[in-house]
Amino acid sequence: MSKPKEVEYNVTVLSRDEVTTWPKLGQAAVTVQVTYVSAGLAPKTVFIDKTMWSIEREKEVIRKDIIARLGKHAETYKV
Repeated sequence: MSKPKEVEYNVTVLSRDEVTTWPKLGQAAVTVQVTYVSAGLAPKTVFIDKTMWSIEREKEVIRKDIIARLGKHAETYKV
């Protein structure tokens, strides 16, 4: 029996920025911040350690983020 095909999502990367932080004195950490948008979802930024960044890793992180976001449901009520 063949494995069911995974759903594909069209994604537009709006920006990819490197940000340096200093979690410990004298120790810089560089994070790649990727802001993307996909149909039906608001823009979102994901964070990837620069030492772990690759286009494949970026796609994996965005895919997991989309799946998690689609699993959430909006709540509506009157106040």
